[in-house]
Amino acid sequence: MPVRRCQRLIVLALSLGAAASAWAEGADDLRFSASLGQLRDSNLFRLPSGIDTTPLIGRSSAAETITVTSLGASYQRNYSLQRIELDVRVTDYKYQNFDYLSFLAKNYRAAWNWSYTPHLYGVLRATRDQSLNSFNDFQGFNRRNLRTDDATDFDATYELDARWRLKGGLSRSSRSNSEPITGEADSRSQSLHAGVQYVMPSGSSAGYRIRTTDGTYTTRRTIPNAGLFDTDFTQTDNLLTATWAISRDTRAEFTLGHRSRSHPNYPQRNYSDFLGSARVNWAYSGKTGVEAAWTRELSSFETADFNFTQTDRFSIGPVWQISPKTTVRLTLEHAIRDFRGTPAGFVSAQRRDTSNDASVSINWEPYRFLLLSASLQNSRRSSTAPGFGFNSNAINVSAQFTY
Repeated sequence: MPVRRCQRLIVLALSLGAAASAWAEGADDLRFSASLGQLRDSNLFRLPSGIDTTPLIGRSSAAETITVTSLGASYQRNYSLQRIELDVRVTDYKYQNFDYLSFLAKNYRAAWNWSYTPHLYGVLRATRDQSLNSFNDFQGFNRRNLRTDDATDFDATYELDARWRLKGGLSRSSRSNSEPITGEADSRSQSLHAGVQYVMPSGSSAGYRIRTTDGTYTTRRTIPNAGLFDTDFTQTDNLLTATWAISRDTRAEFTLGHRSRSHPNYPQRNYSDFLGSARVNWAYSGKTGVEAAWTRELSSFETADFNFTQTDRFSIGPVWQISPKTTVRLTLEHAIRDFRGTPAGFVSAQRRDTSNDASVSINWEPYRFLLLSASLQNSRRSSTAPGFGFNSNAINVSAQFTY
């Protein structure tokens, strides 16, 4: 680990220690954590099998070992009807073979769970998340491309009576990348949402929500007309939601919605389609459970050939609690991702990706302050477009100390 990164982490640790000694009141609500982990990925850049990788990445293998060191602090406390939550974390990612990808992520989450009365309440939240863009889509192999997501949102719920809830809120968010990324531009947006929910005595519920979003691109998006740029967009989401408390041990959640997105300066980018999800949680026993889910996701993917992607994702995940201190999880996921839209006014390309992921993980907590974790994962993707298929295996081990 470079000396400068070590110094940063040491300074953070000293700062957290000073804060702990100064924060006498509510000390039990203030917690610190430190973790160390190592990830081994056989195909970091998600390259197709059988190709010569040297011209692309300067090495004969795309395998990589990443050492992850993290320091964090969290604070949670109730003040009458109010609750304050704060989580701050600094994580150092050290790449062994491709050191230019190493970076220091500074993330936080702050939330005020407010309550004006027991019947009028909500949350004010601010978050920041920094990460390295996935090489599933980004193929700038010799450049580090960091993504920063910032979001602030305010939500409110008013209980009209024992059954009916009125909901509303607003949010602001921004996304920036240190390097241009295919299919996605830097942007900022503002959203308003409103909805209604009916809650039944059994715990089941049904609701409706509408969200409108106005967005602005913060990097120039050229369009075929000379001198013009795709500068902004509007988006409307309508969503029906339902929760079904089937039994004490089984619960199902459903959503069905429609998204419409328009680009005033470039209507060829417009799209609208349906989205939804279904999820079932079954606690077979006190130590065994399983979750099965299907989701349909819509995401903008703005290139010369496509406007958006539609992904159908199927997953199942059994969980076994072997002992009070040990939990094992298995996750199987199958996804079909269709690339859609005709920005040129005609079908210029076709692409469908099929992904299969399988992972098994184990968490062991020998002491209240120590969590040991290990996982194995295999990821495979095939594509109708050449050069986008890959196969990768990853192993991850970590230890987290909390005090």
